[in-house]
Amino acid sequence: MQIIGPAGSGKTTLFNALTGGRGSDGVGMVDVPDGRLGRLAAAVSPRRIVPAQVRVADAPPGSRAQRIAAAREADVVIKVLRGFGPVPDPVADLEGIELDLALTDLATVERRLDAVGREVRAGRRQGAAELDVLERAKAHLDEGHGLATLELEPESSAHLAPLFPVSAKPTVVIANVGEDRLPDGGELAERVRGLAAERGWTALAVDAQLEAELAELEPADAAEMRRTYGLDGSGLDSVARAVWEAGGLMTFFTAGEPEVRAWPCESGAAAPVAAGVIHSDFEKHFIRAEVTSVDELVSAGSMEALRAAGRLRVEGRDYHVRDGDVVFFRVGR
Repeated sequence: MQIIGPAGSGKTTLFNALTGGRGSDGVGMVDVPDGRLGRLAAAVSPRRIVPAQVRVADAPPGSRAQRIAAAREADVVIKVLRGFGPVPDPVADLEGIELDLALTDLATVERRLDAVGREVRAGRRQGAAELDVLERAKAHLDEGHGLATLELEPESSAHLAPLFPVSAKPTVVIANVGEDRLPDGGELAERVRGLAAERGWTALAVDAQLEAELAELEPADAAEMRRTYGLDGSGLDSVARAVWEAGGLMTFFTAGEPEVRAWPCESGAAAPVAAGVIHSDFEKHFIRAEVTSVDELVSAGSMEALRAAGRLRVEGRDYHVRDGDVVFFRVGR
């Protein structure tokens, strides 16, 4: 996940707040909050509790090319907009970022369009469908619109996928507002939310500086301070969850006395692939998965109790792990 934004938007403040100042060279890990983890821990009493995490990078300050290169590397792009200080215009910030990304994709599409056009003119008829999609993409980008707003059927979108279009990346938009605009960011943030919704993105209003200060307080003190601003939860937690969802990730759990851990996994992943998240050898040597739910495990108190009662589901290689599954993987050697 890459955080990008114009100079003065507060993107580095947001990065430092998310990583708790533990980032190094602009890269850090962010815990993803999940209330189910605490419920499992209360039931199992493990020695260690490990939340799922996402890797977040703060795009280096510098040229437009550097910002675009950072976005190109990301699975999810976090676009930070300035909603504080004198004459803030976060909508203009977002439109400026979009234009930069659209121009980058335009150059890529034009190169591919030229190559495919020559092939089609030379008689390669199977390139006609790709040529049509590229021409539609070029026309859309010529108008300054990112590919996130280009409506295509899935089979048509497949022609653009090899180009890795940066303007179509999953996105979370952050209107970084001042304290005076809390709790919802006011009219400025509402405009940003409207623009983001048109593109299928999540937009949040967050005061990154305030969240950085609250992160240094004890939880009870931070909660009390948030209430004075009309906030009912951590803005940083909301950002982490939004990035998680935008990345198409789900959570499964492992639970035992050594540790209770939340694991990230692509939605719809087959059981061997999910096992490979824990260790690559688990995917290769997968035998079966013993599966239950958080509620079932909390009620029983342990995987062993469920196993003894015959209440664990036994699933094979074709099983697709679901969000919230608690899993014990059986693997060979």
